[in-house]
Amino acid sequence: MINGFLIEEIDIENKEIMKKVQDFLKQEALAINDQIDYCAVIYNDEKAIIATISKYFNTIRYLAVKSEYQGFNLANRLVSYIIDVIYQAEFNEVFVLTKSLYLKHFQSLGFHSLYENSNFIFLTNRFDLFQQYLNYLKEQKQNKKNASIVILNANPFTKGHQHLITVASKNSEIVYLILVKEDASLFTYQERKEMIKNGTKALKNVVFLDGSSYLISKSTFPSYFLPSKQVAMIQQTILDANIFAKYIAPALQINKRFLGEEPFSKTTKQYNETLKKELISSQIKLEIIPRLKINDTIISATTVRKLFIKGDFEQLALLVPESTLTFLKKLNYLEYQKKININQLIEKKH
Repeated sequence: MINGFLIEEIDIENKEIMKKVQDFLKQEALAINDQIDYCAVIYNDEKAIIATISKYFNTIRYLAVKSEYQGFNLANRLVSYIIDVIYQAEFNEVFVLTKSLYLKHFQSLGFHSLYENSNFIFLTNRFDLFQQYLNYLKEQKQNKKNASIVILNANPFTKGHQHLITVASKNSEIVYLILVKEDASLFTYQERKEMIKNGTKALKNVVFLDGSSYLISKSTFPSYFLPSKQVAMIQQTILDANIFAKYIAPALQINKRFLGEEPFSKTTKQYNETLKKELISSQIKLEIIPRLKINDTIISATTVRKLFIKGDFEQLALLVPESTLTFLKKLNYLEYQKKININQLIEKKH
């Protein structure tokens, strides 16, 4: 109970209650675009929602307080509440991506800005962990002048990913690989990590580095506080470029980043172009490699996932390295089929 108001967890599977939350957020000029896995609200005496907060993994989302109740310190209490929920879910760090006008508010709660512009801010409540990660990168740095990097999701690791890394390997003294760490993919971080390591053993100048949560992927960058998905994509690219150029590249003394071409998606193509533009100012080259073709068909991780959940290992053998095929055959594809269905259900609801 806070100032006469009780914070209540709500059932996000309850359509009736979630409709009330969504209506409230619309009144506060927030779009209902992003996934959540937890939501809490505060009601007034008339059982009307006056404040709410949500999370997705360890990222705070949808913090909103009705204007006439903003003198009751409800926002601070909601943030403290959701931080406890995130810690209980066994995360050790909390992130916020939200409007720039809330910078001082979150700084007063112990958050540290990693990046900010006029459109949004990206903060962590454990800047010490961020510094630890940068120190880890510096310790892994090899004494090579022509150093490049490949950052990928590899969901799962395909012949296309292998081709990209091989090209980078041939054109660099040393290639660092960083895997997107967030477990918002079909395959877990540990599964993707094993597939990548198995598929790059023959490349002796490739160094695998543990991923971090500081490179936010397109799939988990929130857009509810921005005017459109298109704007969100551009802002996510700017965040990616600046975190990379400001922190990661200097730690490893990288001068080039390799990226796979995206011939299908206009959104991802624009992502690549925006990233290239952003990196130029940091004197980091971005080399976009044409996608590998098999029988005139460009390899797509989306296609590979569809084949896997159908158990079509014969077709998979054409698109993934032998090491990935062996790994996937050990998994129960029917369990992953359920996982995709659950994710699709969440996406439809939120």
